[in-house]
Amino acid sequence: MSETPSPRIAVLLPCYNEEHAISSVVHGFKKAIPEATIYVYGNNSSD
Repeated sequence: MSETPSPRIAVLLPCYNEEHAISSVVHGFKKAIPEATIYVYGNNSSD
């Protein structure tokens, strides 16, 4: 019998001109959920 694969976690972070804050948000998620894949979407930002 094959094993059931573990669920995967994705964190989706839409942002708009969050240049100064996004780094700490990403680091916070990586600390809280290290196995997660984090995607940051710029949402047509100018930064």
